Amino acid sequence: MKFKKIEINNFRNFEQIQIDLENKNVLFGLNDIGKTNFLYALRFLFDRDCRKNGLIESDFYKKDITREIEITVELDISDNSDSDDRKIRKWMVGAIQSGYDSVFMQLKANFVIGDVVVMPELFWGSDEKFLEPIPSTQAYYAIDRIFNVVYIDSSVQLNNIFKHYTREVINNQNGLTDKESENIKRIIDRLNGRIGRLQSVKGLEKTIKEEYSKYRKEKEFGIEIRSELQVENVSSKLVPYINYGKNNSYPTSGDGRKKLLAYAMLSLENRKYDDVKINIFLVEELENHLHRAMQMAISKQLFFDNLFKYLFLTTHSPLIVSWMDDVNLIKLFKTDKTDGKSIYYTVPTAYKKFKAQLNQNLSEAIYADYVLLVEGPSEKILFETIMAKMCPDYELLGGYILVVNGINFKQYYDILKNLGVRVIIKTDNDLKYGKKAKEYNYLGLNRVLPLIGENKLQNDKYDLKKFERDKKHLQEVAYNNHSKKIQLLEMNSIYLSKIDLENDLYEVIPNKLDQFVQRKNTLKNAVEYLQEQKMIHMIELCQELDSTATIKKVLNSDRFKCLKELYDLCNQ
Repeated sequence: MKFKKIEINNFRNFEQIQIDLENKNVLFGLNDIGKTNFLYALRFLFDRDCRKNGLIESDFYKKDITREIEITVELDISDNSDSDDRKIRKWMVGAIQSGYDSVFMQLKANFVIGDVVVMPELFWGSDEKFLEPIPSTQAYYAIDRIFNVVYIDSSVQLNNIFKHYTREVINNQNGLTDKESENIKRIIDRLNGRIGRLQSVKGLEKTIKEEYSKYRKEKEFGIEIRSELQVENVSSKLVPYINYGKNNSYPTSGDGRKKLLAYAMLSLENRKYDDVKINIFLVEELENHLHRAMQMAISKQLFFDNLFKYLFLTTHSPLIVSWMDDVNLIKLFKTDKTDGKSIYYTVPTAYKKFKAQLNQNLSEAIYADYVLLVEGPSEKILFETIMAKMCPDYELLGGYILVVNGINFKQYYDILKNLGVRVIIKTDNDLKYGKKAKEYNYLGLNRVLPLIGENKLQNDKYDLKKFERDKKHLQEVAYNNHSKKIQLLEMNSIYLSKIDLENDLYEVIPNKLDQFVQRKNTLKNAVEYLQEQKMIHMIELCQELDSTATIKKVLNSDRFKCLKELYDLCNQ
């Protein structure tokens, strides 16, 4: 089975939205954008416990009860060898037409004036235009025999989950043997008797009898307090402890540990359904109260354990998605209405070993409206210093500066663009020289031209004597000779240095950089000094960039149009 698409109409904050789905989906977006409502759309369709409560007036978009709520999910069941596909075909027999590989599950709800609660109707079939009612008995639909929905919110309570799980384990027919039940009953009867004979209990009996007698005196009257512990309620008295060594046991009192144990219990409870039903996990903001190490541990479990093969996850934490791979990223955003975009994301083979780092960077940027991609930490340090001075709230206003750790622009560019994020790029005008062929490759231009659908440039020859005398000159010539390509890139918010960051900066504020280097007692010039130990020396420079006039000069220069664009977007 494969999730393909969901369409939501007139439900809560969604007037109309259509999103492509996969089996593992991660939802991003600002607070109050509708992530929980998105999960509830799935719950009303697939979860009987949610659906049986019905819908109320506020579940209709802007309380427009004249329009119908409609929630439709498309599923691909083309793999006849897949056990989940077979489960669906078994229960939908007769509703699937020959030759169809997709089926549709649909909820409809129409408000009736005078009613407080609306009970939805469910439909299914293989032709979206001609769906038939799902067979039902009262509020129980045939779809409920197929799917088991596990909804986990951020306030999950360990005690309730633990009691539910242990009650089922102990009280079912295989929970206790006859001998175990007999032994426990004998112990409990003896304990009940001893509790009833406690001096404090006898004193309480006497006190209650005396108070009762003030209302009515009776000759043959007594009060007896008995303990009624039973085998059946033993499970409610169990408390989980975690052991540290032989003599150290602690109740799981910390919120983080309680949550982690609750998730483990939920996993145990729902594994039993794996063979008979299709588990769908709807999970909200697991990160609350969890240390970063616990978040990463949960991330690995979610994206590697086959129990969670159908997953819808909302999160604000880059650590919760640090192990994500082969997932569908869904970003909800607000224009004139709530809308969304999605893209399928797979970690490139070359980055599998660094998956956590790549995913964390990506998930931080995905919340932004405008992202400036830069090659390394030097650019990030400089640009953040300038933005902090000129627009301190730029991240609150939707801006973000992301280091791509070298030249891995494409991976971030494609994903962010497809999720509706405005992407700006700043990269160096690198040239790669071939010593034998005396040719150079337009490395900087060629790394960004394909991003806008342009072909890469062919290699050019270079003069060995000129090259050895002045490498920078060749970069400037290359920049000037391809001014039309550079203009085209800038129309798409991609900016190329004439040479590199340090030379760009020296072109704009040479006096400031010369003064800075003179105080360092070095024989190197300013560009050489900044290019040596790049990050450390850029931090030193930024600590001295306290003049608003100097910062404005950088911000408004042609060499740093990328930064000006980010600034303007955040202040529009």
